[in-house]
Amino acid sequence: MKLRNRLLPAGAGLAALLLAAGCATGSQPAANNGGKNDSAEISFSFWGTNSEAASLKAIAAAFEQANPGTKVTTNWIQADYEQKLQTSIAAGTQSTVMEISNTSLAGFAPSFAEQQVDPAKFVQPNISAALKFDGKYYATPFTAKPKVMAINVDAFKAAGLPLPSATTPLTLEEYKTIAAKLSHGEGKKRVYGASNLWFKGWLTAAGGGFYNADATACTFGDEQGVQTAQYVVDLQKEGSAPTSLDVEGQDQAQWFAAGRLGTFSDFGPWTVADFAKFTKPNWTLVPVPGKGFPMEVGGLAISKTASGKQAETAKKFVEFASTAKEAQDQLIQGNTALGVPIIAESTGTLEKVLPADKNLAAFTTAMKTGLVSPSVPREAQISGDADKGITSYTPLGSGKDDVAKVLPGLNDKCTAALKQ
Repeated sequence: MKLRNRLLPAGAGLAALLLAAGCATGSQPAANNGGKNDSAEISFSFWGTNSEAASLKAIAAAFEQANPGTKVTTNWIQADYEQKLQTSIAAGTQSTVMEISNTSLAGFAPSFAEQQVDPAKFVQPNISAALKFDGKYYATPFTAKPKVMAINVDAFKAAGLPLPSATTPLTLEEYKTIAAKLSHGEGKKRVYGASNLWFKGWLTAAGGGFYNADATACTFGDEQGVQTAQYVVDLQKEGSAPTSLDVEGQDQAQWFAAGRLGTFSDFGPWTVADFAKFTKPNWTLVPVPGKGFPMEVGGLAISKTASGKQAETAKKFVEFASTAKEAQDQLIQGNTALGVPIIAESTGTLEKVLPADKNLAAFTTAMKTGLVSPSVPREAQISGDADKGITSYTPLGSGKDDVAKVLPGLNDKCTAALKQ
């Protein structure tokens, strides 16, 4: 589950720099000392929930066991990860190895050492390519986080609808028709055929994207973007999907458990644990309609300042976490998944968490066909500003203005910010 953190504004003061060391929890990393520390001890920073942190700590422990004489000091940062990572880099106290998402790589690449990555070691080339910036690898992948769609089997049966294919995605028009047939009732008892629709995800499903392929322009306001936005708005107007205001402050997983949703389209690996607790309704997983939602790839970066034995140990640790079965299997803790293992020997690990009728194999399929968004410098700021406009002015959020009039203007501002 990617933590969408905001980067610190330019010119943040010394107090912010000092904050980095004091706000993380877990073991604190020692300063890199310009790479002069020639021991086999490294430090490792990461974000995540309790279970996600447990996975990463287990990987560190497994590495130490497989490599006697090494030491990995873990630094679990529970909130504002990217902010604290940025300030630790500025202060020279960054960990030797740092978790990074493909979506945030561009903003941190200058502080990371270039790595050598063999795409053949992973189940599909898109996984390693996600961690390239300017043609070079600045992180090695260790997990993939594709999304799938949960369906309320009981609701489909009650509506007399056949279940969607376990392997072939619905088209967007097929999904719209099904969502309408699953919807009924009034007020707080209304059952919606769809969960609240994530515009960026549905834009990818429709064949578009927030940015173009080389991240030189924003594209959410082009013809495809406007059509997709209208698709979402239409589903809301027809009562097939709740609006952002309808679900504000509420957990849609609980809506699904209460029988208020026919489908739940924002289902990541981390969602498995919540749904595993449900006794009702009966549910299973299918592909997200169309081309699917963007897939996040989690990577491990090495500090540019690391050298000597420290750098050697960091490289061994990154390689171990990314390609060793004993490490990849640790991505699954009980019925909780940090992500989907990316090597062939471990891809079936997640599928064994729940009975076959839940079709957790849908994650493996989604990973192998998953689309990865380009990495953009200052992505959090740029997309955040665009999101504010979209949610403030259009029915995709709390606004009422026509998406066809608002999105192109916001898109132009986004592209201008991208080129600065």
